[in-house]
Amino acid sequence: MADSLFLREFLRAPLRTGAQQPSSRALGAAMAAEIDSNGTDPVVELGPGTGVITRALLDRGIDEHRLVLIELNPSFSDHVQRSFPRATVLTGSAFDMRRLLTTEIGGGIEPRISGVVSGLPLRGRPDALRRRLLQDTLDLARPAAGCFVQFTYWYDSPVPFDRADINGRRTRFVPFNLWPASVWTYRRRTG
Repeated sequence: MADSLFLREFLRAPLRTGAQQPSSRALGAAMAAEIDSNGTDPVVELGPGTGVITRALLDRGIDEHRLVLIELNPSFSDHVQRSFPRATVLTGSAFDMRRLLTTEIGGGIEPRISGVVSGLPLRGRPDALRRRLLQDTLDLARPAAGCFVQFTYWYDSPVPFDRADINGRRTRFVPFNLWPASVWTYRRRTG
């Protein structure tokens, strides 16, 4: 069911969906491994699609109540709401994440988050938009452990970043994914 939903949505809007099939469980696990599972602050997933990475976050030991899933596609949003009923599902643009989190879970105050995992196809987005998404994440994230985790089918960073302020690096490579993928993790430099 989830795979057919993903394919249908890809055929309907290929650039927005970004891939012909969901990420592999191996890629989901590699991304989830970068998130601190011991925290209490929300973990945000951008573009959960059919929930492969969401499931990996749960398998990592992150409580479903901590998950905030932001999905633009209403079909995917409905699917993850049914699949993960204790998670907070917000239908909207990931690029509007800061406002969505402030109004929907922060009660008008910017919430503190543990981090963000993103399955978004970011490469086709303007540099300024990608930089802002990274900055918004790191501004909301707990300074010591908070991070932004993004995968790419390319070797280099999918998000342009200021190396003086942000430690961004390729943390994992997942060959058993269609297509092989690199996981990039970004954290604010401290000290």
